[in-house]
Amino acid sequence: MTLVEDLRRKAADLPHGAKFPTVRQLVKELGATQYAIQSAIRALNADGVLQSRVGDGTRVIHLDQAVGEAGQAGQGVLRVLLLHHVAPNARGEMITTQLHDDLTARGFRVVTISYSNDDDIRTLLGAGMFDICVLQPRFSVLSIRLLEVASRCSRHLIVEGRNMDGLAVDLVASDHIKSMRLALEHLIELGHQQVGLISEDRDMDGAPIDFEQLYEFWAHTVRRDPICHFARRAAFSYDEASLDQLNDCMEAWRALDPSRRPTALIIWGRFTAKQVHAATEAHKISIPDDLSIVRVCSTSVEALHGGVLTTVGRSTQSISDAISETVRWRADNPSAPRRTRHTIPEVFVRKSSGPVAV
Repeated sequence: MTLVEDLRRKAADLPHGAKFPTVRQLVKELGATQYAIQSAIRALNADGVLQSRVGDGTRVIHLDQAVGEAGQAGQGVLRVLLLHHVAPNARGEMITTQLHDDLTARGFRVVTISYSNDDDIRTLLGAGMFDICVLQPRFSVLSIRLLEVASRCSRHLIVEGRNMDGLAVDLVASDHIKSMRLALEHLIELGHQQVGLISEDRDMDGAPIDFEQLYEFWAHTVRRDPICHFARRAAFSYDEASLDQLNDCMEAWRALDPSRRPTALIIWGRFTAKQVHAATEAHKISIPDDLSIVRVCSTSVEALHGGVLTTVGRSTQSISDAISETVRWRADNPSAPRRTRHTIPEVFVRKSSGPVAV
């Protein structure tokens, strides 16, 4: 057992608000060095198990009782920071607004801050100002420096929208495996045996994203049929450049021999319904008669599906609910191991997917 865990157990045996043994007492009792004891106490302060104050020593904190006391006093219970990357992102703004409203209604003190780069928040945020920080990097790079800044300003860190291993943070992540499975199951049920993929190009190094890797696995291993392998990337933008790249993808599809041409495409990314329709119309592709299309994206942003495109994804409300539940769970379980909460995607069938033409 580590020293931190030993002190954690000792704190659990004491009532909320009780004085914790002094460093001198712990050195004598445990035989550890003063530096080791002080480091362990700092770690438990960061975890919300202990609270050290000058002139008052160190006291034990049980958050469930702290919540009750704060509520009786008419004060906010815990301080939550919503830290999100500023970008023209309707989905992200909807999630942040819904989450802010939900947590505020539940009695949390909530502060929302937008940043455009790491330096924006390094000078703004101090150490230990918040109990929980929800970091929403959206489509920006999630740097180690940003994680350090967010961790330094809060006791607990929750990251939304990323699948990461080995980091001491709670995660609210996408379930890309289920999204791919739902999209393929829907198309297979319609009789499609040759399915292609168009994905948004987000990686500067060209490495395949996990969604592309899932498609590759299905195309080469599960189906064992190379005839269905059609994968293209297109960079997203809000101007004509994005449409030009989607046009290139549709041109490549049209150029295939009809016997080797996918009868359905899965499109992953932020491309708008308007851009998708413009690219197919430019090549006289009838949807779904010539080609069925399934989008993997947010189901709440109408610009992405246009009320026409079949969509596999998650609503912004379901993501907000998952983050809120994680915030409340972490508040009730400050010492629990870090966990990952996967939000569950759904299929919304619209006019863009139909049976294979005979």
